[in-house]
Amino acid sequence: MSDNVTFARNLVKGKIAETIFAQMLRETHEFTVLEFGYEKIISELVQQGFDIESKAIKVLRTAPDFAVIDHSTRAVLLIEVKYLREMNPTFMLQHAERMRESWNPSYIFLATGDGFYFDDIKTICDNKGEISRLEHSQIPEDLQARYHKILKDFEHED
Repeated sequence: MSDNVTFARNLVKGKIAETIFAQMLRETHEFTVLEFGYEKIISELVQQGFDIESKAIKVLRTAPDFAVIDHSTRAVLLIEVKYLREMNPTFMLQHAERMRESWNPSYIFLATGDGFYFDDIKTICDNKGEISRLEHSQIPEDLQARYHKILKDFEHED
C-alpha cells in the first residue's frame, strides 16, 4: 500500500474517531460539543497573510479538536481526539508532552480497537503515556458500546 493511501486511511480513521466522540457526547444531552481544532483556524490565518512558520501558527497546530461544555458543572474542557488501533504509551506520552507546552490544561480522548480512553494531559505525562479507560457517569457503558461498535465496523473494512 502506498504512503498516500496509508496516510489517507489514517486521516479517515481520525475523522471517524472525532465524529464518534462528538456524536456520543451529543447523544447524552449533557454536553455542548464545539469544533475547535486548527483545521478550522489555520487556513483562514494563512489567507489573511500570516506566516505559516510563525509561533502563533505553530501553537495552533497542536490545538485540541473540541471545546466541550459540561451542562451540569459549566466546565469547559479542551479535548484532543486520537485514533490508534491499539494502545501505544510511547505515542501517547509524546503527544501529551507536546500538547502540555501550549494547551495545559487539556485532555485526550483515545479511540482504540479495544475501547475508549480519556485523561488529562498532566496525568498522561505523569503516568508515562498510560491513559485511563473512559469512565464517566454521564457517558454510560451501553452508549460507549454502541459507538465503539461503529468504530469496529469501520476498522474491519481494512
